[in-house]
Amino acid sequence: MVNVRTMKKRLRRGLTAVAEWCREHRHEPVDQQQQTLNAKLRGHYQYYGRPTNSRSLWQFYRAVCKIWRKWLSRRTRGKEVTWAKYNAYLRVSYSERWTVLP
Repeated sequence: MVNVRTMKKRLRRGLTAVAEWCREHRHEPVDQQQQTLNAKLRGHYQYYGRPTNSRSLWQFYRAVCKIWRKWLSRRTRGKEVTWAKYNAYLRVSYSERWTVLP
Protein backbone atom coordinates (compact mmCIF):
# COMPACT_ATOMS: atom_id res chain seq x y z
CA MET A 1 0.00 0.00 0.00
CA VAL A 2 1.30 3.42 -0.95
CA ASN A 3 1.27 6.10 1.74
CA VAL A 4 -0.20 9.31 0.36
CA ARG A 5 0.36 12.67 2.01
CA THR A 6 -0.46 16.22 1.03
CA MET A 7 2.59 18.04 -0.26
CA LYS A 8 3.76 20.75 2.13
CA LYS A 9 3.65 23.33 -0.63
CA ARG A 10 -0.02 22.58 -1.38
CA LEU A 11 -0.93 22.54 2.31
CA ARG A 12 0.70 25.94 2.78
CA ARG A 13 -1.00 27.29 -0.36
CA GLY A 14 -4.41 26.18 0.93
CA LEU A 15 -3.80 27.74 4.35
CA THR A 16 -2.66 30.99 2.75
CA ALA A 17 -5.86 31.10 0.70
CA VAL A 18 -7.99 30.49 3.81
CA ALA A 19 -6.13 33.21 5.74
CA GLU A 20 -6.64 35.68 2.90
CA TRP A 21 -10.35 34.82 2.72
CA CYS A 22 -10.74 35.26 6.51
CA ARG A 23 -9.01 38.64 6.33
CA GLU A 24 -11.26 39.86 3.53
CA HIS A 25 -14.51 38.59 5.09
CA ARG A 26 -13.89 39.20 8.79
CA HIS A 27 -16.73 41.73 9.05
CA GLU A 28 -19.39 39.38 7.75
CA PRO A 29 -21.69 37.64 10.26
CA VAL A 30 -19.95 34.80 12.07
CA ASP A 31 -22.56 32.21 11.07
CA GLN A 32 -22.04 33.04 7.42
CA GLN A 33 -18.26 32.80 7.82
CA GLN A 34 -18.62 29.43 9.52
CA GLN A 35 -20.80 28.03 6.75
CA THR A 36 -18.34 29.13 4.09
CA LEU A 37 -15.33 27.77 5.98
CA ASN A 38 -17.13 24.46 6.48
CA ALA A 39 -17.70 24.27 2.73
CA LYS A 40 -14.02 25.02 2.12
CA LEU A 41 -13.00 22.29 4.58
CA ARG A 42 -15.34 19.77 2.99
CA GLY A 43 -13.87 20.54 -0.43
CA HIS A 44 -10.34 20.09 0.91
CA TYR A 45 -11.29 16.77 2.54
CA GLN A 46 -12.95 15.53 -0.64
CA TYR A 47 -9.93 16.38 -2.77
CA TYR A 48 -7.12 15.31 -0.42
CA GLY A 49 -8.99 12.70 1.65
CA ARG A 50 -7.21 9.34 1.46
CA PRO A 51 -6.96 6.66 4.16
CA THR A 52 -3.26 7.40 4.72
CA ASN A 53 -3.59 11.20 4.64
CA SER A 54 -5.42 11.71 7.93
CA ARG A 55 -2.46 13.47 9.58
CA SER A 56 -2.31 16.16 6.89
CA LEU A 57 -6.08 16.62 7.00
CA TRP A 58 -5.93 17.07 10.78
CA GLN A 59 -3.08 19.57 10.39
CA PHE A 60 -5.13 21.54 7.90
CA TYR A 61 -8.20 21.55 10.16
CA ARG A 62 -6.26 22.73 13.22
CA ALA A 63 -4.51 25.45 11.23
CA VAL A 64 -7.83 26.71 9.82
CA CYS A 65 -9.23 26.85 13.39
CA LYS A 66 -6.26 28.94 14.51
CA ILE A 67 -6.47 31.25 11.50
CA TRP A 68 -10.20 31.84 11.91
CA ARG A 69 -9.85 32.49 15.66
CA LYS A 70 -7.09 35.00 14.91
CA TRP A 71 -9.32 36.95 12.51
CA LEU A 72 -12.35 36.73 14.81
CA SER A 73 -10.19 38.27 17.52
CA ARG A 74 -9.38 41.22 15.26
CA ARG A 75 -13.06 42.14 14.89
CA THR A 76 -13.11 43.97 18.23
CA ARG A 77 -10.58 46.24 19.89
CA GLY A 78 -8.56 44.87 22.76
CA LYS A 79 -10.50 41.67 23.41
CA GLU A 80 -9.38 38.50 21.78
CA VAL A 81 -11.55 35.44 21.41
CA THR A 82 -10.29 32.85 23.90
CA TRP A 83 -10.26 29.18 23.00
CA ALA A 84 -13.01 28.56 25.56
CA LYS A 85 -15.26 31.18 23.94
CA TYR A 86 -14.36 29.92 20.49
CA ASN A 87 -15.21 26.30 21.35
CA ALA A 88 -18.39 27.31 23.16
CA TYR A 89 -19.52 29.30 20.13
CA LEU A 90 -18.84 26.35 17.81
CA ARG A 91 -20.84 24.02 20.06
CA VAL A 92 -23.79 26.44 20.26
CA SER A 93 -23.92 27.17 16.54
CA TYR A 94 -23.52 23.48 15.69
CA SER A 95 -26.34 22.41 18.01
CA GLU A 96 -28.63 25.22 16.81
CA ARG A 97 -28.16 24.22 13.21
CA TRP A 98 -29.03 20.57 13.83
CA THR A 99 -31.96 21.05 16.23
CA VAL A 100 -35.15 19.57 14.86
CA LEU A 101 -38.10 21.86 15.44
CA PRO A 102 -41.56 20.36 16.07
